[in-house]
Parts: sequence; structure tokens; C-alpha cells
Amino acid sequence: MTRVTDSLLIRGKQIKNRIVMAPVYTFPFNGVSEDSFYNIEHIEHYTRRAAGGMGLIIVASTQVYGAADGTKQWTANNIAILKQIAADCHAYGTIVFMQLSCGNVDINHLSTDDIHSMQTDMKSAALSACEMGFDGVEFHFAHGFALCKFLDASFNQRNDQYGNSAMNRARILTELLPDIRSNTNVDFIISVRMGEYMPESRDGIEIARIFEKAGIDLLDISFGMESPERPVPDGFPCSSVTYSGCNIKKEVSIPVIAVGDIRTEEQIRFLIENDYVDLVAIGRGMLTDPEFANHIKNNEPIRQCWRCGGVPEKCLWFTDYHNCPAMK
Repeated sequence: MTRVTDSLLIRGKQIKNRIVMAPVYTFPFNGVSEDSFYNIEHIEHYTRRAAGGMGLIIVASTQVYGAADGTKQWTANNIAILKQIAADCHAYGTIVFMQLSCGNVDINHLSTDDIHSMQTDMKSAALSACEMGFDGVEFHFAHGFALCKFLDASFNQRNDQYGNSAMNRARILTELLPDIRSNTNVDFIISVRMGEYMPESRDGIEIARIFEKAGIDLLDISFGMESPERPVPDGFPCSSVTYSGCNIKKEVSIPVIAVGDIRTEEQIRFLIENDYVDLVAIGRGMLTDPEFANHIKNNEPIRQCWRCGGVPEKCLWFTDYHNCPAMK
């Protein structure tokens, strides 16, 4: 039986336990401009959770645009902060990824040259993350954003090499992988966050298998264009989004992360000890308790999220974390 405290080896990198800090966007911290987007609050935020025992931290969500020429979120000011985050996580034995996003454009209106420019920034962002000391990157193919739109068979209406077949819809990333592998460390991990329903389950499974065959190391399963509202089996104590991770796990041999309103030790132990998934990502439950992983390891109570905000847009932590009642 796998335990929550068991380590997991991916490309020679040892993740010390099965608990992941999900790539939750830190709205309250964002700087006044792209050149100063990252700041001391980001360092403190991620360092506290690394000290709190997280096995893997995924820093959310850096836009790839500007990576090729050192502008926007890739200026020297931002890179200095990101380097410090990576170093601080490593000081506590925590593996750390950068999540890379391509924004929210309509991919059906992009020219081939536009796509190639996007790919240049995607590749440059991955190489820069490696140079900064990050252990890997996660490409954000979920939640209806631009990369997700490439994958979704009902949204992607392109008739070129980036549309029609599942192989073509995944090409925006798969054709970059050889160059990324050739120019990063041999142990650099490449992950993809995606959904099961693209728009049907069979579509997500096909894409997951394509990514695995192309050399992706890890799949972080959330949702695609919209969150699935589907029943889960009797006795399954988590959401339909979480169950998507369990479904994809059955279809691939690479490790899978599950996510989706997971807030309790009982849920985490259920998923890991029954081998539903390999890793479990914690979002708002981790925001309210920087020591979340250590508390589970030491059989101590977790500081629970109160769910007072409901959807993320109304969550008090997202608007100003000082107002979160669970933090007081």
C-alpha cells in the first residue's frame, strides 16, 4: 500500500511525499506592472509552504509571452524573485515547478506565424525555468485557456497541422519537446495540466496517451473547457474533477496528480492508499494552512478552509488574504 509520506521518483528527482501545492493564482500579490509582477510576498508565500512540508510546489501561473526576449514577466526583476523561490523551496527539500500559460486568446483566429511565435516563447520559458533552478515546468492546458482550446475537439476548428486529429491538436507542445529536452538538464521534468473531458472522456484519454508517448513525465488532471458535473461512484469522497484524475490514471503509465476541492486528510489518504492517483494537489485548503503537509505527516489537525467564499471569485483569500477568517 502506498502511503502519503512515501517518496516518488520522476526523472531522478525525488518528491519526498505525495502532497502537492496546487498552482493557485496569487491575485493579492501581483505587482503593479509586468516588470515587477513578482515580489517579496511571492517569496514568503511559497517558502512558507515549502517549510510546511510540501513534496511538490507548482508556482502559478507565469505567462510565456516575453520569455524569448526578456520582457513582460521575464525581466531581470522578476527572474531574481523566481530564482529565490526555487532556491528557498530546495532549502526545505521541496521539488518546485513553474506553471506556464499562454493566456486566453481564440486559437481559431491565430495565423501559423502567431502559433510559431507562441511556441518560441513556450520553449524559451521552459529553458529559462531550468536556468533559474526550477525542477520542471507544467504547461497549462486546462480551464478553457488558450492551450486548452487547442486540445478540445469541439472548440478547435483549425484545418491546418494544429487542428482536426488529436495528434495535431497536441502538436503545439509535442513538436517542441525534443528541443526542450536537448537544452535542459536530463532530470528536468515536463508536466501538463489538462482535463479528462475534451469534450468527451475518450478525447481526454487519447490526448493523455499522446502526451505520454511524446515524453511528458507527469499529468496534472483538472478540467478542460468547463468543470464536469458528473456523478462519482458510491463511496468516492471527492469531486467529479478529482475522479477525472483517477480515470486518466487507469489509461497511462506515467504519474498522475489529482485535484479538485480536496481539503481533508481523509480524502488524501483515500486517494493515495487505494492507488487512485500518484499525487494529490491541495488548493484553498493549503492557502489557509501553510503547514498542511507537516500536519498530515505528524497526525496533527489541519487548519480548515471555511468555504465562506464559495466559488474562487468570492473567496476572501483571493481578494485580500488578510481578510481570510481561517488565517486569523
